[in-house]
Amino acid sequence: MKKIALSLIFILSACATPSQDARIEIYPSVAPSSIGNGISLSITVDDARSTGVIGSTGENSQIITSQDLAELIGLALVDAYSKQGFTVSAADNPNAVKMLVSLEDLSYSKDGNLVTTTVETKSRVKVDVSDKGFIRTYSNSEDRTMPFSANEASNNSQLRSILERMVERIVKDAELLGALVK
Repeated sequence: MKKIALSLIFILSACATPSQDARIEIYPSVAPSSIGNGISLSITVDDARSTGVIGSTGENSQIITSQDLAELIGLALVDAYSKQGFTVSAADNPNAVKMLVSLEDLSYSKDGNLVTTTVETKSRVKVDVSDKGFIRTYSNSEDRTMPFSANEASNNSQLRSILERMVERIVKDAELLGALVK
């Protein structure tokens, strides 16, 4: 009887899906331009999510990331705005336009069966450029249907995609660009 119980424990633990430490890279597609005309821009990014859990891949497994998402988003924004001709400077630069970006939500959910899995990711980011009278919240969601089950690589890809699209929406927002350069 003990052998059966031990065998059952090994089988059940082998079936358990481990939690995932997502590895996300953000490379937004931004065309070089001179719209920023050398204007100094200070970007501060805050991860304001109430939890570090992005979602779950099963009953007892979660998706988290040990990466600093604020830093990850900040680097993507710095790169994108630099390509647009802004001079990104330190937060203590008194001449810089101050932009505060808050990651309010990044979530992952899945629904599936043995044949396909549908995965939905959502993100919400608030951009505050109070000095220029601009505050906006950007929301985004993406759905993907995959054959069979989602896996670590597809999860990372979906999370990368949702954050890249979010950064692109921010840096390509004509009203925000207009506020930054006025």
